[in-house]
Amino acid sequence: MTSISDDLLQFISASPTPYHAVESTLSRLGQAGFAELPESGSFAALLPGGHFVRRGDSSILAFVLPAGDGAISGFRIIGAHTDSPNLRLKPRAEYVKEGYRQLGVEVYGGALLNSWLDRDLGVAGRIVFRDGEGGLRRVLCRIDRPLLRIPQLAIHLDREVNDRGLSLNKQEHLAPVLGLLRDRDQKNGLLALCARELSIPTEAIVSSELMLHDVVPPTRAGLDGEFLFAPRLDNQAMCHAALCSLLGAAGKSGPEGVVPLIVLFDHEEVGSNSAYGAASSFLPSVLERIVLSRSGGREEYHRAIARSLCVSADMAHAVHPNYADRHEARHRPVLNGGPVVKVNAQQRYATCARTAALFEDLCRQEDVPVQHYAHRTDLPCGSTIGPITATLLGMRTVDVGNPMLSMHSAREMAGARDPELMVRVLTRFLHAPDPF
Repeated sequence: MTSISDDLLQFISASPTPYHAVESTLSRLGQAGFAELPESGSFAALLPGGHFVRRGDSSILAFVLPAGDGAISGFRIIGAHTDSPNLRLKPRAEYVKEGYRQLGVEVYGGALLNSWLDRDLGVAGRIVFRDGEGGLRRVLCRIDRPLLRIPQLAIHLDREVNDRGLSLNKQEHLAPVLGLLRDRDQKNGLLALCARELSIPTEAIVSSELMLHDVVPPTRAGLDGEFLFAPRLDNQAMCHAALCSLLGAAGKSGPEGVVPLIVLFDHEEVGSNSAYGAASSFLPSVLERIVLSRSGGREEYHRAIARSLCVSADMAHAVHPNYADRHEARHRPVLNGGPVVKVNAQQRYATCARTAALFEDLCRQEDVPVQHYAHRTDLPCGSTIGPITATLLGMRTVDVGNPMLSMHSAREMAGARDPELMVRVLTRFLHAPDPF
């Protein structure tokens, strides 16, 4: 429990943005001997072993090609997503108001807005700059010290806030304070700071994609260290579980011709409709090219898809002790109670009876407890990449996740035992036979 949970906290700490999450993933894959396959390169003569493919710096796919030169008979896929709800800077972010230097932000995904107030915030993301020879280059940037703050209005100026609740205007009330205006011209002060961090001239910066993050380190917590307090548990915890499972399964034998594979998409929190999201061509394109690399054709590709299984891994709602009435009475997962199978009749989750039975049987084989989640019928239900990839590929899919609290907060909460339990089950899944 300690090693997996602590490793997860290290992964999250190194990954303040989707770009950094992909960088952390490919770093670990590279250390394990996985080789990069550029999408623009050839897949014609792939060697057995580990490979990974990036798209757009924020999505990554990795797989282990079986030994020999036999046809691909199917895939065992774990899908997750690298993005989390947060506040992202607008292109011309910096401005001055009432003597304060501030930044214009846009809300990304369904963030709990109040959770971003009165926190020590840093900035991280991706910067494109022009090098000394006039070429365009991109680089990751990360300022991990307390730099920004979104101060809440004092209660003396809003006496009823505790009774009627906090109401935040996304445009007016979420602008972080960067500094105070001094006499000299200070335009683009944040970009100048980023440039100094990267040792490049400020004027070389062409464009940027920057976002805010809580700089307080992830940590174990609770009376007996049974909790994890961290940002971005949704869904970097499942990205980490998928990665650990693939690395743990590498070299193990499974059904003949079956390829274990993980795919970590961007943009799930805003609908997955992008070149880098689950609704893109990324996954089906790479799957087809893997089949073609073993001299298969379109017929062999479709047959392989029909024999494949997918786990959509996204964090799940644990029962909240202060709001138990917001949960369906007989489906109340608890922290450290094991993986959660998620079901929804409106197909917000892709689980069916067959795929639920498959996952539960894997849990039984690993002596791992399993929990179930269904949403209250009178509340709208969220979704995952599961229904999207199932629709796109026609692939049997089960939606699962570890239970958590404070989902979509700037800082979330989970159980310290659950990561190890999920990794054990997902590792077995990657080489599981098809029971149907």
